[in-house]
Amino acid sequence: MTIHFKESLIASLAAFGLVAAVGVTNAQNASAKSRVRVTSNVKLRTDATTRNVNFTGRAGLYTKASAFKSAKKVATTITLKDLARTNKSAKNVRAYRVAKTNKGKVYYKVVTFDGRYRGWIYGGRSTANFAGGLKSYQTFQEGSLTNDMTTGTFQFANPGTANDNQTVTYKQPAWTQYKVGRQVTDSTPYANVTYKIDKAGTRTREGDQWVHIYATNGNSGADGWILYSGLKTASNNNSPVADNAIRINVVDSATGASVTSVDYTKSGASKGATVGTNNNGTWQLSSTDSSAIQTQLASKLGPLGYTGFTLTQGQMAAIAQATFGSDVTISVVKPTIGKAVRILLTDPNGNTISYVDYTNANAVQGQTVGTLNGSTWQLAATDASAIQTKLVDALKGTGYALSASNTLTADQQAAIAQTTYGNQVSIKTVAVNPVKDNEVQLSFVDQSGNAVGSLKLTKGTNDKKAIDTIKAASKDDPTSSDAATVKKAYAELLTAAGIKGYTTDGLTSEQAAANLAAITKAEYGKDVKLIVAKIPVKALASKFSFFDQAWEVITTKDVPVTYFESSNGKRDSDTNFSKALVADANLNGYAGDTVSVAKFN
Repeated sequence: MTIHFKESLIASLAAFGLVAAVGVTNAQNASAKSRVRVTSNVKLRTDATTRNVNFTGRAGLYTKASAFKSAKKVATTITLKDLARTNKSAKNVRAYRVAKTNKGKVYYKVVTFDGRYRGWIYGGRSTANFAGGLKSYQTFQEGSLTNDMTTGTFQFANPGTANDNQTVTYKQPAWTQYKVGRQVTDSTPYANVTYKIDKAGTRTREGDQWVHIYATNGNSGADGWILYSGLKTASNNNSPVADNAIRINVVDSATGASVTSVDYTKSGASKGATVGTNNNGTWQLSSTDSSAIQTQLASKLGPLGYTGFTLTQGQMAAIAQATFGSDVTISVVKPTIGKAVRILLTDPNGNTISYVDYTNANAVQGQTVGTLNGSTWQLAATDASAIQTKLVDALKGTGYALSASNTLTADQQAAIAQTTYGNQVSIKTVAVNPVKDNEVQLSFVDQSGNAVGSLKLTKGTNDKKAIDTIKAASKDDPTSSDAATVKKAYAELLTAAGIKGYTTDGLTSEQAAANLAAITKAEYGKDVKLIVAKIPVKALASKFSFFDQAWEVITTKDVPVTYFESSNGKRDSDTNFSKALVADANLNGYAGDTVSVAKFN
């Protein structure tokens, strides 16, 4: 797309120090001695693991060495900083060529593991180590085995073909080595094979727990790496639940993936009896049961990265109304590791809506967020204000608020204040406009779990189930096995919700599966959480051209403006000015966006 600007814009440009003039500047030829040239360009041959790198954000990515005027920018330093901070291993980076120039500068050719970004980047003045725009990076951190890993025997929890990190095995933990993929593409033939664990570790970006398994019976075809959550204990495979026990299945709230399960046994319990009691409409666990279940779940979840696990009121209510001899499923959120507290926002029933990670300059892991004043836990005024702002923002579009006034209550502040950094706390919200019995609400969240908007749908005359209402609103089938159909259906729903800049493209297989399960189980009177991915922004135009009108004659012909001159006499070509506008992030957007004059200026 090319945009032509005439005299009216030229006048605007003059307002911020640029004067348009007609003419062509004559560039002086650079001397041959000053020209940059490549003196060597070779393939890197050191061990592949030593060539995993990360961006520093101090140099951009180009089609060739940035010292050449013909080099085109592939990614800005801002984009590379975002890539450096990402929590997706698919964005890991491998360096594979190195070039030197006659000016003594070193440039590396790199590629992200997913192939999305490829190009040359400044790497310092020596090939002895990465510098400039790159630094060495360890994509995987090998750790020690827990006692359960060392002594246990395991099987695939969900044998199949899904490429979701927990169904099949990999030659290396997924996306930790460039172009190193799956060990097997179908684990079904190995469903009854028993495995031991001999290695464990975490991916640096995701922080998830991976283990290396090997078959105990010599059937080694599927030996490889897999998420620990993709395994189940071999001794309890599909075993029936005891009459005096309740099996608690735990899934990840962000992905819907299975995490683990525990069997809680209670002496004297009868099959069919509820685990807890109903007191005036509220399901509750006894302190003895909640404490024992809490301990049992925490011991299982800790090694899987769900440290500091604490049962929420919603989780306890779900377990309380389950019956002995059966199973129940609860969802958990992986907490932040480090100097932050994760604040879970739940609906009145305890179901997680969203979450916020909060920290400040004085945060210390293990230290409480607030202080104890007499017998009352309190937040500092600055913390209370900052936290409230973050929570209110996270609840936008969800249909829930912190309280009737959408401000933190004294009880909510006290709960946060006594939580330690590196841990999590649940805050119950109130419904702003409760979902009616003839409605189903779709709450859209991004891939980090942050709310982006919601949509309420009312049951149609011929609708029998909530999924019928959703399909009617989407004008297609969001449960289709065809990705294009799903994308089209979600686009319709997002448009109806007034949400721009999101799609289903870019979702992981786990997130797509979680969406499918959520829509399939949708019910009237309830909320359905759906994950969507951010669409990368696009530049407004690929080129700008500038013209002036010859007012001294009656003509419709426009005169090209070939250079600009500032008030201090500094000139630059229209071509360079056009490139600067094209690259300006203020002029980026999505299809259908408009750019105001103020924003352009």
